[in-house]
Amino acid sequence: MEKQSDTSLFTVLSHERRGLREEVICYRCGSQAEKATAYRCSLCGGPLIVSYDTYFDVSKIRWSLHSMWRYINFLPPSLSKPVSLGEGLTPITKIYDRQIYVKHEYMNPTGSFKDRGSSTLISRLRGLVGGVVCDSSGNAGASIAAYSAYAGLGCVIYSTSSGARNKMAQIAAYGSSLKIVEGGREQAMSEAVQASDGMGYHYAGHAWSPYFIEGVRTIAYEIGEQFSWSLPDRIYIPTSAGTLLLGIILGLKTLRSSGLLDKFPEIIAVQPKAISPLYNRYKNVGETSYTASIADALSHTNPPRLEQMVRELKIVGGDVVVVSDEEIRRAQRELAFSGIYVEPSAAVGYAAIRRELDEIIASDVRVLTLATGTGLKTADKTE
Repeated sequence: MEKQSDTSLFTVLSHERRGLREEVICYRCGSQAEKATAYRCSLCGGPLIVSYDTYFDVSKIRWSLHSMWRYINFLPPSLSKPVSLGEGLTPITKIYDRQIYVKHEYMNPTGSFKDRGSSTLISRLRGLVGGVVCDSSGNAGASIAAYSAYAGLGCVIYSTSSGARNKMAQIAAYGSSLKIVEGGREQAMSEAVQASDGMGYHYAGHAWSPYFIEGVRTIAYEIGEQFSWSLPDRIYIPTSAGTLLLGIILGLKTLRSSGLLDKFPEIIAVQPKAISPLYNRYKNVGETSYTASIADALSHTNPPRLEQMVRELKIVGGDVVVVSDEEIRRAQRELAFSGIYVEPSAAVGYAAIRRELDEIIASDVRVLTLATGTGLKTADKTE
């Protein structure tokens, strides 16, 4: 039997799912967005989410697609013609001969998990906008720059002066216009929004985009498939803007509602102690000043989806912990000694696991963390 091409599979999908309900609605007030390109609610200013008919049927996985798009039947119907560089389907490694697992998200095309979200975001925007503007500490900017280049879209990235030199070089290499902002992540976001309004490009900030999270939810589907639907007891997730945390939670909720999970894993969001707005809100710590962290990719001091993260974590019974820069450095070194070279921001999950190593080993509990970005991205700052 002749094997179908990826293109023909996508064409078949567009016919199979035509007419299915898909709406972009406000997470806060529930109102429907007027445009498919909207990134925040025009009524209350809240973040948007994509609402669509979702049921995960293992028999409908597109097995011949060796990327995250094998799950295209479980993503929004509007994404029937993907802009893909082969993202997803990253391996999982067991380390120290213990029940400790690491998912190698740094093996995505631009070196971070952000490629999943960029693929779905640019897939949705292609044909609707002429170019995009986004703000980033580095990884999302490089990812969106790469996918914009592949799709033939103009791209402008706003980043901070504290960003890793290697990440800035990567952004520029894709042909994007790089603007350096003196100030923090929130200042970069503000200037990016203003610039997009002035130049007629679409603001595609990954922290705001509802379609970015849709790509990230495929991580949960992969974890389910790779563990034969018997998931680890805990998943430790590096957290800043919240797209990784929320994407995994949404994906796991889909698997649970589809009857594929016998139990929901405990979700542990992990932040650097120096910049921990989710921890402070979740634990009711109160007003706190923030300082720079070695985990430069986890730099959001006021993420737009903060309330959404808090609510979703409480719904699934998760928790938030913080780790110090010294713990992050030690975790980064230990992972490297296991053959896993990640940037500091990608080591925060393992830093939290190290604290509980005795208990994990004694109870034989299975735990997983995500290595979200390659160490090559920050080699210039950590060598």
